[in-house]
Amino acid sequence: MEETFRRSLYPDLDDIDYGIIRALQGNARLPFTTIAKDLGVTEKTIRMRVQQLQDEGALSLVGIVNPVKAGFHVQAMIQVAVDAEKLDDVVAALMETVEIRLIVLTSGEYQLFTQVLVTSNEELSQFLLKKLHKIPGISKTNVINELKILKSKYNFIR
Repeated sequence: MEETFRRSLYPDLDDIDYGIIRALQGNARLPFTTIAKDLGVTEKTIRMRVQQLQDEGALSLVGIVNPVKAGFHVQAMIQVAVDAEKLDDVVAALMETVEIRLIVLTSGEYQLFTQVLVTSNEELSQFLLKKLHKIPGISKTNVINELKILKSKYNFIR
């Protein structure tokens, strides 16, 4: 019953594509032969379907780096309020900022939501004072320090 409900959430995926994505999001290095055996199809079918999913932009197979293991011990979410006429300019400036890993356009008081990864609180302070707050068009920010990540998953297909 639960599996039927979960499967019904993704009507645009047929059973094979759904099975492939579920298998690869758990382990992107899972051999196509294993997936084929589990789904009852040939390895060639899996290889072709994975390529098609990638070509359509539905699936990306990438390595995910643990930011803490890479030396980024301080992560912060920053809400950014922007003067409406400067939004494109602010986004362009933020896109060029190496410390920012994510930029999201949002509704509400803050038009942008960003995630920043830095090595220390001192680096975060310098980023805020010498980079972010110097971008013309930013009227206000709200910095939210991540104290502890309680859940971080990349399983979008349930």
